[in-house]
Amino acid sequence: MRFRQLAVLTLIVTGAAACGGSSGNGTEPPTPPVTPPTTPPTTPPAASNEITIGNDSFTPSSMTVPVNTTVTWTWDTCGSGAYGTTGCVAHNVTFDDGTASATQDTGTFTRTFATAGTYQYHCTIHGAAVMSGKIIVQ
Repeated sequence: MRFRQLAVLTLIVTGAAACGGSSGNGTEPPTPPVTPPTTPPTTPPAASNEITIGNDSFTPSSMTVPVNTTVTWTWDTCGSGAYGTTGCVAHNVTFDDGTASATQDTGTFTRTFATAGTYQYHCTIHGAAVMSGKIIVQ
């Protein structure tokens, strides 16, 4: 009976040793630790408050902005094809409330909108029917 107890004990110890360690067959590479993904910052991209003045166009022709936003108009009217010429074409930004840029063919014009409302504007050289836009301030 002592022999039988010794045999059972030997089987238990051998079985326990076989169960310990890795579950693979020894040829699998170890699993690397899982690293949580990093998240990009949640800061929204800066809004572009720029309008391009082209030949006969404001792009975009309509823009919605919050109160106290500054909008910049940039002239891009020079080059081949402007009314069949190779020079620059003059335009202006004239608001219905009387605010206006200079008449120019290059450069920029800025305006800050401190009050909510809709601000219509146009180029007086080409007329509102051809070249107009609006800023909606909320």
